[in-house]
Amino acid sequence: MQSLAIAAPSLAAGACAPRIEVPQPIPQEAPRWATRATACVAGAHTACADATTCAPAAPPGFLTCIYHEGDPDCPEGYAQRHVFYKDVLDGRDCTSCSCGDPTGASCTIMASVYRDAACTDLVASNLVSSSVPFCVVTPPGVDLGSKSAAVVAVEPGACAPQGGEPVGALQPAEPSTFCCIA
Repeated sequence: MQSLAIAAPSLAAGACAPRIEVPQPIPQEAPRWATRATACVAGAHTACADATTCAPAAPPGFLTCIYHEGDPDCPEGYAQRHVFYKDVLDGRDCTSCSCGDPTGASCTIMASVYRDAACTDLVASNLVSSSVPFCVVTPPGVDLGSKSAAVVAVEPGACAPQGGEPVGALQPAEPSTFCCIA
């Protein structure tokens, strides 16, 4: 008695390549701040006798302040410090897209054995998958002359997407400091 064993076909799954589709840009509005500040330019008020600038008292809801570009400390007497920003730097992005290892790949072949060398006198035929091997026992006195295998089905599997997580943030830019009388 003779037998022929064919191991389950092995799969050599290649790596997946991410398909990156760049979305249409979303129109961005200029940033809007919850609180705004208004400053008077130098020379808007008259000089006082002691070389300071005289300004009228602040109306209700307003403060008397001095203004500095940048983010300096406030001088003595101006205890309320308020920093405002003119612009925003957009540092948002996404991590690079990639793919995980392929999973779920399978292959099925039709394995056949023949009495003759020309693959015409069939002895046995069976499906062999990547999880089930093939074994055939030939009847006594039957010689095996040839064998063949034909791919019946291939399932390439799938790769899980990776990356694409948002990173970075909006950062306020171009500060101005208002130091106000408490």
